[in-house]
Amino acid sequence: MNMEIKARDLIAEGWHEGKRLGAALRRARELESGGVERAALLAQLEQEFPKQLIVALPRHEPAPLAEAIEADTDEEIANVAVVRRKMLELLRMPVVQRGAVMPDACPTGGGPATIPVGGAVAVENAIIPGAHSADICCSMMASFFPANHPVGEMMDHLQKVTHFGPGGRPRGNQWSSAVLEEPVWDNPFLGGLRSRAQDFLGTQGDGNHFAYIGRIDFTETQRVALEAAGYDDLAKWIERRDGAFNVLVTHHGSRGLGADVYKRGLKAAERWCRENAKDIPTAAQWLPYDSPEGASYWEALQYVGRWTRENHALIHDALLRRLGQRALVQLGNEHNFVWKRGDMFLHGKGATPAWKDAEGRPLLGLIPLNMAREILLVLGADNDDYLSFCPHGAGRNRSRTATLAPFKNEDGELDPARVKASLDETTAGLDVRWFCGDPDLSESPLGYKDATKVKAQIDRFGLATVVGEIQPRGCIMAGEAGEQPWQRARRLKRARHKAERQDAAQELGES
Repeated sequence: MNMEIKARDLIAEGWHEGKRLGAALRRARELESGGVERAALLAQLEQEFPKQLIVALPRHEPAPLAEAIEADTDEEIANVAVVRRKMLELLRMPVVQRGAVMPDACPTGGGPATIPVGGAVAVENAIIPGAHSADICCSMMASFFPANHPVGEMMDHLQKVTHFGPGGRPRGNQWSSAVLEEPVWDNPFLGGLRSRAQDFLGTQGDGNHFAYIGRIDFTETQRVALEAAGYDDLAKWIERRDGAFNVLVTHHGSRGLGADVYKRGLKAAERWCRENAKDIPTAAQWLPYDSPEGASYWEALQYVGRWTRENHALIHDALLRRLGQRALVQLGNEHNFVWKRGDMFLHGKGATPAWKDAEGRPLLGLIPLNMAREILLVLGADNDDYLSFCPHGAGRNRSRTATLAPFKNEDGELDPARVKASLDETTAGLDVRWFCGDPDLSESPLGYKDATKVKAQIDRFGLATVVGEIQPRGCIMAGEAGEQPWQRARRLKRARHKAERQDAAQELGES
C-alpha cells in the first residue's frame, strides 16, 4: 500500500516549489483518496497543474521591434519616443518574441509595459490580457446597400436604432439574440455574465466609437483589384450597381461583457505570474495557452468575438429594416484582439489584421481616419516585417486634456462659441450628431493625427493597398451627457471655496 503522497514526492517528480505546489498537493491527495493509482494520479495532476521547472524572468534585452511610423514635428517625435519606451518594456517579457508599431501609434498612459494604441506583439504559447486591453474585440463592420436614400433620412433612422453612452439598454427595451443561448456560461471567465451580455446588446458605448453613414463610388480599377484578390461577391455587386453604394460603418467593442472578461483574465494572469514568474509588470502578465486557465480564457475570447460581431449585425439589420433595404455585402474586422497564427499568438491593440485568410485571400479591412474623412477599404499586404498588421485609424499626438485646453476660458470651462466654431469648420457639410447631447471636441477631427500622413505611411511601409474610400455623409458619436444644474452648482461652489482658501493662505503668508 502506498504511503500518503507528500510535497517532496511532487518535487521529486518535477513540480516547482511555490504557491501552486500546495494546491497540487491537495488535489493529489484528493485523487489518492479516490483510489487513483500513483502513475495515473501523476498523469492527471500534470494536466491540471503543469510543471514549472524555472521561474520566468524579464529579459535583459528586448525582443526585436519594427516601427512603421515616421515622426516630423516635435509633437510627433515626443509621441513616438513614449510609444517606443512602452513597447521595449513589453518586449522584455520572456513570452514576447517580436513587436511592431503602426502609423497611428500613440501611448495610453498606464504603468510599465502597457501596450500603446497601434502596438502589436507576437507571443509564444501565452495570452497577455493587457495586450488586447479592456475593450476586447473593438472592431469595425460595414454594410453596403443601394445609394438611393437621403442622408437626413438615414441619420434619423440610425439615431433611433443605435444607442450610445454608459450602461446598457433600459429594461423593457433590450434586444435578444441566439448568441445569448450558446452553452458557454460555465466557462470560469464567462460565468454569471449572461445578463451583462443581454444588457449591452444593441449598444455602442462612448469614446471614439461611432456609427457612420458614407457613400462609396468604386472605380473599375478597384473592382478588378477586388476580383483578383478573390472577393468575387463584392466585385459582382460593384458591376451591378455601377460602383455606387451607401454604407453604414460601425465601430465598437464588447462593452460591459468584454470589460468583465478582461478583469477576470487580468486577475488570473496575475495569479499565474505570481506563482511562476518574477518582476512582471501588471500590464504584461500572461496565461500560458496550454494551461487550464489559458485554454478557458482563449475560449472566452472567442465567444466575446462572436458576441461583438452579432452586436454590430443587430444594429445594421435594424437600420436596414427601417430603410426597407438589405445588405448587399457586409464585411468587418477586429483591431483589439488576439489571433492564433501557427505557433504564435498575435496581440493587437488598435492594429488591423493584414495577412491572408484561410482561402489565401488578402484580408479586406476597414481603417477610419476621423468623422470628416474617408474610411479606407484596404487589402492586407501580409508584410511580415510588421507582423502583417496595418493601422486601425489615425491615432492621436496629444491627450484629450491637451486637445481641449485651448478652448477653455479662464474659469477652466469650455467656451461653447469656440467649440461650435471649430466643429463648424472641421465638419462642414456633414450631418454630425452627439447622441448624449453636448459635442465632444476631443473626438472631432481636431483630436486626431493628420489623416493624410497616416494614409501615406500605409503605402510607405507596404502595410496594405487601398481599394476603396467611403466618403463621409454623417456620423453619430456619444458626445458628452451635459452637466445637470445641480452638478454645475456643486462644482462652482467647490471652486469658490477653493479660491477662498487659496486667498486666505496667501494673506496669511503675507502677514
